[in-house]
Amino acid sequence: MSTLVYYVAATLDGYIATQQHKLDWLDNFTLGDDATSYDDFYETIGAVVMGSQTYNWIMSNAPDDWPYQDVPAFVMSSQNLSAPPHLDITFVEGDAGDIATKARHAAKGKNVWLVGGGKTAACFANAGELQQLFITTIPVFLGSGVPVLPVDHAIEVVLRKQRTLQSGAIECVLDVKMD
Repeated sequence: MSTLVYYVAATLDGYIATQQHKLDWLDNFTLGDDATSYDDFYETIGAVVMGSQTYNWIMSNAPDDWPYQDVPAFVMSSQNLSAPPHLDITFVEGDAGDIATKARHAAKGKNVWLVGGGKTAACFANAGELQQLFITTIPVFLGSGVPVLPVDHAIEVVLRKQRTLQSGAIECVLDVKMD
């Protein structure tokens, strides 16, 4: 069965973007060669899920370079959005459990990446659909911004793997404790 994984970079104080939804703090940081390869992670992915803000950010910042061309994408939105016709993008709204079921089916046994943002990942966590977090913590403090996982109740996790990179970043893989 596919695992829903929230793979994200966050600051030491728990933010994934500035209040203006900027990522310059991340763009200015070099992870180094010892970081887990994005390509290695991406090979485990069969579908992606994201919120409309993340989708709009990608389309605004890289309109001709959709990064998920080889996997189905599900975009959670109540807005009337459109996608380029050559991309496998489905706009969905409603119950996180139903969306997770559709994404798992589309992933064909591979994992589903909850791309973001934090509110979208929290929606799945609150519904009991998030199984794993892969967080790369960058040694930067923003003081405020977009929270990494703004859940509406406590979510317990178990550390599966942790390592400090030469850059000072910390990679953590955490499994969500199921009730």
